[in-house]
Amino acid sequence: MADKTRPAMSDAERDVLKVLWDGGPGTVRELQERLKGQGQDWTRSTVITLLQRLEKKGYAQSDKSRFAFVFRAAVTREEEMHARISELAMELAEGDAVPLVLAFAQRHRFTREEIERFRRMIDEMEARRRRRTSK
Repeated sequence: MADKTRPAMSDAERDVLKVLWDGGPGTVRELQERLKGQGQDWTRSTVITLLQRLEKKGYAQSDKSRFAFVFRAAVTREEEMHARISELAMELAEGDAVPLVLAFAQRHRFTREEIERFRRMIDEMEARRRRRTSK
């Protein structure tokens, strides 16, 4: 489902999805406890409602084979970031992500390790481009 456009999620739904990303699958009770540890003192029914909304929108899945349903993220954080950046690129730059990346890079202070990671990524992209053009 990574390439399909999913409905937008609320801030509360995003908080629940982040808990799934950070801590992995869990029952409603487990997720409620994790959320409480992050300052969200929601009732069980609120957590269930948010999980059901996430599931309906395609962001979460549940395993209903056990007594207590186990919920897990249906999309990775990276898939969601890619989808959001693609939407923003369409909205602001006719689908071209380069202006977004450059605007972000110009305003962000990167560590030496992050810059080295970018260099490796660029080298890998250049190597792939060369292989495609040499065929």
